[in-house]
Amino acid sequence: MRYLILLRGVNVGGNHRVVMAELRQQLTELGFDQVRSYINSGNLIIDSSLPLVEAQAVVTTLLATQYDFPVAALVIEKDVYLAELAQAPDWWGAEGDLRHNTLFFLPTFTPEMLVPLRQQELIYDQIHYGQHALFWTAPAKQNYSRSLYAKLLPLDLYPAVTIRNRNTTLKLAALLQN
Repeated sequence: MRYLILLRGVNVGGNHRVVMAELRQQLTELGFDQVRSYINSGNLIIDSSLPLVEAQAVVTTLLATQYDFPVAALVIEKDVYLAELAQAPDWWGAEGDLRHNTLFFLPTFTPEMLVPLRQQELIYDQIHYGQHALFWTAPAKQNYSRSLYAKLLPLDLYPAVTIRNRNTTLKLAALLQN
């Protein structure tokens, strides 16, 4: 089975440093095969015969024992990731002064965390609610401060997601298929 591992909040602004080469080696030593990483922000692809629940547990334990700061991770099956991406709406990726992101649900996510979003009138944002992620388009510059996306930080949802821009989301899909 091929899995994608998405880490949250590592190697951003020089904080919470996780050296991808070391993590790849650690994952290999734990029995994962074909361990690869993409860019330095916590995107890894692994092959394993372990079921998803066990692979998630091994990765979570590794991160908890190797780092002196919390590192949240989502382990998602290749086919699930690709199926989720296939459901992305047409407007996600539209031309213009827009930012297109995917907010992947970490294991700590609960559906109740979406309630505040669903109660908002969307003037500047577009949100597609997927099973494993949100596809979100918001203004990149003009009106960004008025967008709901700019106000994510205080929401309970924020620490329960890991965010990738559209380019990274699509590149990971391509890498999963190789």
